[in-house]
Amino acid sequence: MKRNMVLKYVATGLAAVGVFIATGCATTDTVSSRFPQLQENINAAKAADAEVYASSPLKSAEAKLAAAKSAVASKDMVSASQLVDEAMADAEYARAMAPTEKAKNAAMELRKEIQVVRDEISKMPTVK
Repeated sequence: MKRNMVLKYVATGLAAVGVFIATGCATTDTVSSRFPQLQENINAAKAADAEVYASSPLKSAEAKLAAAKSAVASKDMVSASQLVDEAMADAEYARAMAPTEKAKNAAMELRKEIQVVRDEISKMPTVK
């Protein structure tokens, strides 16, 4: 009787270990599988004019993508994963920052134009 109980526990434990191993091997979220999503984020940032208005974070994202690919080639998956995460954040920041900077620049141009009009008005002779 005791022997059957021990065999049940051993069999259950082996089955659980097998499930954990199979689950670990079946993971599809590898670093290199995240490259297409990262490239899409970089392209979205470029489409939002990040090259003009948020060039620093965009360049950082592109550099980190290249470094991550290099790390994958050298089998340094920990560094590659960290670089992909950082590049994703940089690309998202560039995509979000570009419209804001564009709007700031447009507002500054309007302020300059308003000031020119005010100056012209102040130079006009007064009408009596």
